[in-house]
Amino acid sequence: MGNKEKKIFLFFLIVFFGFCALFAAKNITDLDFWWHLKTGEWIWQHKAILYSDSFSYTFQGAEWINYEWLFHAIIYPIYQLSGFGGLIIFVIICALSTFLILFFACREVDGGNRWLSVTIPFVALLVVQGRFAIRPQIISYLLLALYLYLLILHRKERITTRQLIFLLIPAHILWVNVHGDFLLGGFLVGAYTLGRFVPLALRHHRDLKPAFQDKKLQGLLLVCLLLCIASLVNPYTYRIFSIPLKTAGSETLQGIAEWVPIDITLLGVFSIKYIMWFRILFVAGAMSFLIWRNNLKRIEDVVIFALLSYMAFKHIRFSGEFAIAVAPIIVHNLTSLRWEEKRWRWVPLLALIVVTVFSTSEVRNLARMDRLGLGVGRNYPEGTVRFLEEHHIKGNLFNSYNHGGYLIWHLWPDIPVFIDGRTPTIYDEDFFWLYGLANQKKEIWKKVAQKYGIEIVLVEDVRERGYASLFYWLDADKEWRLVAFDDESNLYLKRGGRFDGLIERYGFHHLRPSDISMDYAKDKKGDVRYLKALERELEEACRRSPDGFYPFYYLGVYHQIYGTKDHLKEAEKDLRRAVANRPDLPRGHYELGFTLMKLGRYDEAVKVLKRSMRLSRNLPVDVYYYLGFSLFQEGKIGEAIRMLERYKEEAGFGTRAEAYRLLGRAYLQRYSFRKAISCYERLGYLEEPTWDTLVNLGVAYFGLDDLEKAREPFERAMEQKPEAIKVVYNLAIVYEKLGLIERAKRLFEEASQMSPGTSEEETWVQRAREKAK
Repeated sequence: MGNKEKKIFLFFLIVFFGFCALFAAKNITDLDFWWHLKTGEWIWQHKAILYSDSFSYTFQGAEWINYEWLFHAIIYPIYQLSGFGGLIIFVIICALSTFLILFFACREVDGGNRWLSVTIPFVALLVVQGRFAIRPQIISYLLLALYLYLLILHRKERITTRQLIFLLIPAHILWVNVHGDFLLGGFLVGAYTLGRFVPLALRHHRDLKPAFQDKKLQGLLLVCLLLCIASLVNPYTYRIFSIPLKTAGSETLQGIAEWVPIDITLLGVFSIKYIMWFRILFVAGAMSFLIWRNNLKRIEDVVIFALLSYMAFKHIRFSGEFAIAVAPIIVHNLTSLRWEEKRWRWVPLLALIVVTVFSTSEVRNLARMDRLGLGVGRNYPEGTVRFLEEHHIKGNLFNSYNHGGYLIWHLWPDIPVFIDGRTPTIYDEDFFWLYGLANQKKEIWKKVAQKYGIEIVLVEDVRERGYASLFYWLDADKEWRLVAFDDESNLYLKRGGRFDGLIERYGFHHLRPSDISMDYAKDKKGDVRYLKALERELEEACRRSPDGFYPFYYLGVYHQIYGTKDHLKEAEKDLRRAVANRPDLPRGHYELGFTLMKLGRYDEAVKVLKRSMRLSRNLPVDVYYYLGFSLFQEGKIGEAIRMLERYKEEAGFGTRAEAYRLLGRAYLQRYSFRKAISCYERLGYLEEPTWDTLVNLGVAYFGLDDLEKAREPFERAMEQKPEAIKVVYNLAIVYEKLGLIERAKRLFEEASQMSPGTSEEETWVQRAREKAK
């Protein structure tokens, strides 16, 4: 490696670790973080380990095998000393340490090709970065990388078996008390033991005694035994082995995002974020074994790659472990390529450039979504929890699964939770099934509410998801009343009891946050009394939550209902406030763009609507129509056609008539007569053809020189507006070309006597006079 090449390599190495730090420097958004922190607080306060549940009222006193207790005990003093920022710095340190060790591990096997040692770990970083959070996995990743590095050193006889034992045993005791992935540590050593044994067994297949006399194999077998013994150094001894296996196979985890499988049929499809990079890494790893048949002879590498691939495809959460474990294997396999040839030297550099570009884009997305920082994200039910705290509300609470941890940190012991993320170590499969069903079936919800004596409901915001759930039922249920809501949740109290005073003072009688389009208000557009009462509630909601998104969003949509210019200006003001509070929520930009379009400010509307589409692909399909309409008004016909065609494709049979009308006009301006005719023919089935539609259809047929078909819409248009110069003149031209001279002459004379209103009409009148002579 020359001097210039070394400088380039060093540059990319700095870039690699720089991105590693940036990806780890994310605001806290993890949903389970809070119960981890609360458990750590309990451990330090009581100087003991929790053996039973005390955070929920549904499983109060149930046995809890908390195999992550040491992680809890580690993070709480960090929080006490340095707050949330200190915890994020802890994640940064762990992430940097993990990939520094992984880099060293790859260097040990790169055969002198240093480019591979940074390229493959860089790809692995893009897989793992989605899992960077204040969770036990962050320590588990570090230990996994350490195990790999030490085992590679031992395989290369860079360290002795005694040194391996001295380093691995304390690391394993730490791992077994931090996370269930400790089983991977034993597996890695077992895989290397198998990799040592199989070649010896094949060589001495007639008598295995010499194989077992191999000192290195004996050392690895001893390490395996000692790791098994070290695994028992935990508060739960042998029972610790069953929990990770029970968790991975639990029915309750099928509905949790990180436990879903990766569809193997989509290996060749580029998807977003780290799943794409997982697929790339998997394909690269699989192919790397085929480069040279000796790559398949390293049994330990084949076994590790096979098992970690299976785990990652089975549960997406193991994609991080897969990336770390297979990175040195891929580097080792690729060393068999002849990288010294000039035609291949650019490949690793090109790969690094591509990965750097994607990493830059990912960091930019994180910044735009307000994810980078040393604080706490805004994906928690802050407003509703604050309401419970301020009014000292206590009682049996039904809460969303995702919010359980946050509620434990803020409300326990005053309000124990119904459920939280400690599934299935606390909540069994039957209970989780019942919880899920209560959110989907109203009759099951009523049974659950009665059985557990539920008086308070704090449910997750599912406004954007559009399916029936408890969130919708309670808005319309007279037994419950909405008393607070924020950008993430709704809070309801049971009526007819001890909360009636609070309900009378703070309850919302008309507002229904579950309906993001506010169709319930649009249906009562003529009821002035109702709308005024709703407006007062919306203004009160804005007063209570000046930093919230949805209160101002709903107030903006409310003003859209009236449709007057003054109300649209008020809608713009409210929606701009909503967007300023939460610039990462696409729905605000969508409604703001619609409002600007209605106000005739098309250039601004285009910018805002495009921003909403960059933030999300799950907006209502009308976003394409609004954008197409605005672009058309700006004179950007080509781009307008693309957006309107996209709208037509997405909306399907639900395409609105106005879209066909506008698209027909756009195609006429581009002289795409057949496409224009298609739009106007469809429009004719959706509504009674207007004068404009008939004239434009006639013009389109005339453009194709199909005079007989042009004649009929022109004649119908003339019946509707016999005084219109445009239709009289055009129909006269059609008659003339069809040889109907008398009819044509009569219409030319009629057109010649009309009073033009535009320069174009003046031209038609002049031509008609010439034809009438």
